[in-house]
Amino acid sequence: MGEFMNPIRYWRYLLLCIVFCSSVWSLHAQSSTGTSFWFSFMEHRDVGVNNKVVMITAETNTSGTVEIPFYNWSQSFTVQANQVTIIELPAFTENEGSNVISDKGILVSTQDEVSVYIHQYYGFRSEATLVLPETAIGQEYFVMSYKGVLRNGELFPSEFLIVATQEETLLEITPSTNTQGGGTAGNTFQIILNAGETFQLQASSQSGDLTGSHIVGDKDFALFGGNSWTEVSCGLRDNLLEQMFPVDTWGKKVVTAPSMFTNFDLFRVQAAQDNTTIQLYDQGNANPQSFTIDAGEYIEYPKSVPTYIEADKPIQVVQYLVGADCNGHNLGDPSMVLLNSVEQTRETVTLYNSPFQNISQHFINVIVSTDNLPFIELDGGDIPASAIINSVGLNDEFTVIQMQVGPGSHTITSSLCGLIATAYGYGEVESYAYSGGASFSPINGDPIADGACLNDSVYFDTGLPEERYSFEWDVGDGNIYTAGAFAYFFPELGAYPVELIITDECLGTSDTLNKEVLITLRQDLSAEGDTTVCAGATVLMGATDLSGAVFEWTGPADYFSEEQYPLLYNVQVEMTGIYSVIGIISGCATYPEEVELVVRTNPTPNLGNDTVFCADNGPLVLDPGNYLEYLWQDGSTQASIWTNEGGTFIVEVIDAFSCVGIDSIQVQEICPTQYYVPNIFSPDFDGINDVFQVYAQDMISAQLRVLDRWGGILFETNDIENGWDGQVNGKAAESGVYLWELSFTGYRANGEVYSDVEVGTVALMR
Repeated sequence: MGEFMNPIRYWRYLLLCIVFCSSVWSLHAQSSTGTSFWFSFMEHRDVGVNNKVVMITAETNTSGTVEIPFYNWSQSFTVQANQVTIIELPAFTENEGSNVISDKGILVSTQDEVSVYIHQYYGFRSEATLVLPETAIGQEYFVMSYKGVLRNGELFPSEFLIVATQEETLLEITPSTNTQGGGTAGNTFQIILNAGETFQLQASSQSGDLTGSHIVGDKDFALFGGNSWTEVSCGLRDNLLEQMFPVDTWGKKVVTAPSMFTNFDLFRVQAAQDNTTIQLYDQGNANPQSFTIDAGEYIEYPKSVPTYIEADKPIQVVQYLVGADCNGHNLGDPSMVLLNSVEQTRETVTLYNSPFQNISQHFINVIVSTDNLPFIELDGGDIPASAIINSVGLNDEFTVIQMQVGPGSHTITSSLCGLIATAYGYGEVESYAYSGGASFSPINGDPIADGACLNDSVYFDTGLPEERYSFEWDVGDGNIYTAGAFAYFFPELGAYPVELIITDECLGTSDTLNKEVLITLRQDLSAEGDTTVCAGATVLMGATDLSGAVFEWTGPADYFSEEQYPLLYNVQVEMTGIYSVIGIISGCATYPEEVELVVRTNPTPNLGNDTVFCADNGPLVLDPGNYLEYLWQDGSTQASIWTNEGGTFIVEVIDAFSCVGIDSIQVQEICPTQYYVPNIFSPDFDGINDVFQVYAQDMISAQLRVLDRWGGILFETNDIENGWDGQVNGKAAESGVYLWELSFTGYRANGEVYSDVEVGTVALMR
């Protein structure tokens, strides 16, 4: 686009430098509350008839909207502080089938921060999950699910569901088992989803378990895992539904709390990285069980007591409630809930114990640091005396609280180091369980920036809350910096060793991170893709191949891509404009380069609405308008054509920009019905006017009757080509005047079919 930077491009470059040149790694402490949430529902055992609700709670009064964008469905709502608003959702929001892209994403948008939960239930089958806000979702996940059930020849499979939140999200999916639709275990495939689109994948067999499936996107997306109907450990079955946590929010320390009044729950611990070592401590037992597993793998075990789990790399833990057949409580069905790390606590959690689908007992499990136990409140008061309280951990540093509560909204608060809460409930043969909310800080990222360009500052940001964590930065200048985020200027080119010590003040643990920060010269970048195309085309843009670079494209309508060679599919006129790209190498952004895209509107030839014409009035002329080239269905290349016959006529036109447009018209050759009925005839066999008949054109059907003066029928025919010869029962009728009646169906001038009855007289003369 030219060798020198024009003034407009110069100012764009300065803006990009403000955003990118001094900032490489920026994180923000997130939680399960937010103002924008995407979700959908997986296939249930009772397809099409199950109930689906969204439950919304807030710490302050607020309002918002639930919408299903592709279906033009929306509903406004308000929610009162520490209460719950429940909205029923349409049946069509359920995803069905495997390997299917649908448009069933649901969006909750609010004025102020809320917590969102969804519940899916029908016929003794009930399950719920916490929904994460857009600020807490990520780009990498491992699935937690469970194997399927085969009942009367019908498979109820393990499944997961992806919900895209941004346009053109590229997803790489590696299933852990064979899937319906032809996917094989371990083989990676790609799909592209736009905001609000969904993709459901199901296992192909009863034993197939999608746990361990790995999904990576180039943009943030939401992921749900579970099963349409399954059994866990014993005979009773239920649907499973749980939103997955992004890998960068997984912790290394998890406390588990068993379900109240039951003999045991089933647990799985999953690794995000190879060679993950896991230590499992039972309550009161200082001698742990030790396991080593690789990325996506898991260990599974039953437990009836609280446990403390510690790993050397990030882990994800799921808890399965088992059915009444084996849980020792004679209530409940299978359910699943992901457990939050004790590194991701919150000071206040508002949750909802749902009574839907005959849930009769309601519970909350709370996990806090033992030092924080005296400061826990339930709904503004003390923990009930009936609660079961146990300590767990290497030094009993954590406390597990199990308590039975009533149905409805509950708020649990804690000062100091916060808490984790899980809500669950039992019915006769149903249950639900879901996380009550937690923090979702990206604690597994590397907050040390890669570097920056010479003469630019490096921006360091841990993304962690300073009320819980303390920081010690050593950048090599003899000083220690204690802020969670700050900018630092390195004056010369080179590699600078940086050390960061992060201390979790609640857990009393520290992590030390080291990296060489590179200060480099800014490089040039070239881009290609300048083009003028017609609407609907696919456009490929590209940037120079720079080793180690991460690319960022921006453009009209908030366009963003991290692809080096992004594809624009089905481009439209509103996508016309300048697309700018930079490459970031070790934190140093290149000079930006631009690509110009012009999208032309396709021509819109107009043959008019489907029509009728009568060839008796001359041929019909078809003219689509003024264009450069024409091609008709019969091969004609004339600007207009004429016809004396009906049929389907199609024209393809090309305008001056080589853009193509098509139109068609359905033409019927129909003339209005005409007829003549004579008023005299003489059946004397002289060959002249011997027969009384109707003379008609374009008449669909007719019935002609001749009657005497008393209404008696002398002659009747449904064939107007057949007339009356003046005979009645083989004898000549007398001369005189006779009545006739014509009932017919015909066409009007506009092609409309109509029916009518005409009457008159005819004189018979001999």
